[in-house]
Amino acid sequence: MDAKQLKAEEIIEKFSIPPKPTVLIALQQELTKTEPDPVDYADIISRDVALSAVVLKTVNSPMFALKRELSDIRQAVVLLGADRLNHLVTFFALRQSFTGKSVISLEKFWDNTMEVATMSRFVLNYLADRCEVEVDELYALGLFRDCGIPLMAMKYQDYREVLNEANHSPHHSFTEIEDGHYRTNHAIVGYFVASSWHLPKELCELILRHHDPAFLSDSLVSETQKDLYALIKIASAAATQFKYGVTDSEWPLTREQVLTHFSLSDLDYQEMLADLLDEYDMQFGALGS
Repeated sequence: MDAKQLKAEEIIEKFSIPPKPTVLIALQQELTKTEPDPVDYADIISRDVALSAVVLKTVNSPMFALKRELSDIRQAVVLLGADRLNHLVTFFALRQSFTGKSVISLEKFWDNTMEVATMSRFVLNYLADRCEVEVDELYALGLFRDCGIPLMAMKYQDYREVLNEANHSPHHSFTEIEDGHYRTNHAIVGYFVASSWHLPKELCELILRHHDPAFLSDSLVSETQKDLYALIKIASAAATQFKYGVTDSEWPLTREQVLTHFSLSDLDYQEMLADLLDEYDMQFGALGS
């Protein structure tokens, strides 16, 4: 284990990541059954009022374009499906577990994370004929890829300034800036967080390397992993453009590789970006206001 990983483990130990909550353990046990029953895991979720509210809010969002609002948790669970439900519950539980003093707004951070995950679904719809990726895998990467940032923000008093530096350094990856200050970075920390919560191994590996500009050229990485990496880069760039009207800080480092990966020209990308922003604005314009 190298110095960065040891430093990340020190962070994990210092903040004592809480164990998975009972409701999540119960839900995941139900989902691993040979024939999981939606009624049973709806009953598990209904025991937690806050969690039930999150599930209902999700299915009643513009993403599902329902003709009428659902208030029955069982119907909502069936509509979401097992994988998406599991990701959503895990995300909510993880979000609730980070309650320490932070130098950044954790509420804003998690909201931004959700926006990138949501944008990723639009990107996948646009590029579905150029890759073979399950939507729930991509959505999960959008939700959890930066899960190490809250811990960094709770440990380091100057982390806000480092984030600002990283967001304005187009010639360096985000994690390079963090490494220069702390000898570790949020991707390594996030890997340990995700692993301790027993997220899928493939997802943990993507969390570890999602800022690695050499990822797409790695011959040992599967095509599906490369697709996920490239899709989330586009989603992050589009979400940043939508919310702040600026270019994502790392997009210049990965743009050429990502476009080549999907056989897209610069014009293709610009047209896609315009379409993504228009479609996202139609459904979620309030998020960017």
